[in-house]
Order: sequence, then structure tokens, then C-alpha cells
Amino acid sequence: MFKTIVVGIDGREGGRDALALAARLALLAGGDLVAVRALPFDYYVSRAGSPPYASLAEQDAKRELEDDLARAGVTARMRVLADTSPARALHRVAEQEHADVIVVGSTHHGAVGRVFVGDDAAAALHGSSCPVAVAPHGLAAAEWKTVQRIGVGFDAAPEAQQALVLAAALAAECGASLTVLDVVASPIPYADFTAYDSDWLERSKAVAKDQLDAAIADLPVEASGGVVVGLAVEELVEFSNTVDLLVVGSRAWGPVRRTVIGSTAAKLMRTSHCPTLVLPRGAATGQPGEKDPAVAPTAA
Repeated sequence: MFKTIVVGIDGREGGRDALALAARLALLAGGDLVAVRALPFDYYVSRAGSPPYASLAEQDAKRELEDDLARAGVTARMRVLADTSPARALHRVAEQEHADVIVVGSTHHGAVGRVFVGDDAAAALHGSSCPVAVAPHGLAAAEWKTVQRIGVGFDAAPEAQQALVLAAALAAECGASLTVLDVVASPIPYADFTAYDSDWLERSKAVAKDQLDAAIADLPVEASGGVVVGLAVEELVEFSNTVDLLVVGSRAWGPVRRTVIGSTAAKLMRTSHCPTLVLPRGAATGQPGEKDPAVAPTAA
């Protein structure tokens, strides 16, 4: 499925985590890795873009990239390019290479795990035409694991259904188990509960269970699933402790070629305990932010 994998490597721990995840994804189908290093200047408007400086910077970046690949024991094609936005550089390479997935890493800044400096992983979701995988902090130093357990966050929305189809195709390809979790929102604190029917929560759980069972029944692989009550991000973060890869969809109701930053997917990719694969809405529809995602993606 992931025949061409573009991975962002920045010479720091987050980049090494991303490389570790990219290598694991490549094992699923013998994927071709493209390692990208973005130089933080613009050739046309920056003094750093002068020919002598640019040549030296590219040589240094290439050597560092070679060292990172050698330390990880990974073979990849290398791309070094100048761009003040690492996310934009990844998009450029992904489009040129017809990538099936972009892989980025995360680093810790304070109490919350943040993706690169300036949240470049979140930026990578903006306008991505393919899924974006985010490696959790410290993955490179963790024990090597294959993907044996895949989890899916599900809420019956079209984006979640597309993510489920993608996860099922991955599970079939690598022989992994598939577990699906649907989170029914818990009661709002301090709400006026006289506005709710006495059995509204039980009925909501029953509807969610019926939708989940129907979605699982249509999959080409065996899957299990369950419904819990709580806050979506908290429950999915807890769920991420039990799987090797968590797959979620992300809505894009807003500017063209954009996913909703601040959504469950964006918050989850900062706090998940396992690698998170986010399917931006446009990656499935081919029309980011423009068309209703009524059709699920086909497995490549």
C-alpha cells in the first residue's frame, strides 16, 4: 500500500523518530523511502541563498542526512531543498514523488508533546494529498516492533469510514489485527439535564454500536470493536496504549486543502502513545475542503 514514503528528517530527535516509523511502514510492503531535509532559507530572497553558501549548506545537510540514515541502518533516496517551511518542502516532494504517505516526528517542549518547532507536523496535515503519519516522541530509541495491532477511531462520519477502509487494507496487507473504538460523548458538566431524555445516553450507545457493527461487517478483514463513553481525545489516547498504529480521519470544513487543526485528530497526534496515521479529508476525496467525502478510498 505504501509504495512511496516521504519522511522529514531535521537532524534532531524528532527526525530520527520519523525515520524509525517510516522504516517500519516500509516493511509492510517493501516501500521506497524518500528522505527529505529542508534548509531554512529561500534561494531568491535570502542572503543565505547566495550560490557559495547554498552549495556548502546543501553539502552539510546531505552529509548529516547520510549519517542519520547510516545510524538507522536504512536505505533511502535523499532530497535536500531550501524552503522556509519544512511542511511545504514535504508537500513539494510528496507531490513530485506521488507519495502514498508523509511521515513526520515529534519533540517535547514542556508538558505537551509538540511536533517539531512551530508544529510542522500539524502544518503537514494542511493541504496534504496523502495520509500523514506522526511518530511519537522516543520511537527511535524504543524496541523495534512490526505493526501487529491496528486501532481505528470511529464515529460513523464519512472521514472515519474512509479511515476504517484504509486501516482494514493495512491490516490485510501486514496480517495485523484490527480493533475499532467509537467514543460516545459523555454528559456535559453542569448542563441542564432536564433537556435530555432519561435514556438518551443508552440510546446513543445503542445507535453507535449498531453503526460500528455495520461498518465492521462490511470490511474484507476480521475486526473487533467497542463503544465507550467519554471525551474522544482522552479515550483514544488511552486506546493508543493497546495498539501499534492508530488510524483516524480528519475533517476539512474550512479553507480549501485544509484539515481542522484543533480537531480530535490534531490533538491526538500530539498525545498518542503509538504512531498515529491521519487521513486528511482531501486525501480520500481528491478535492480537499470542497466536496462531501461520500466515497471511501480504494486500497492501493
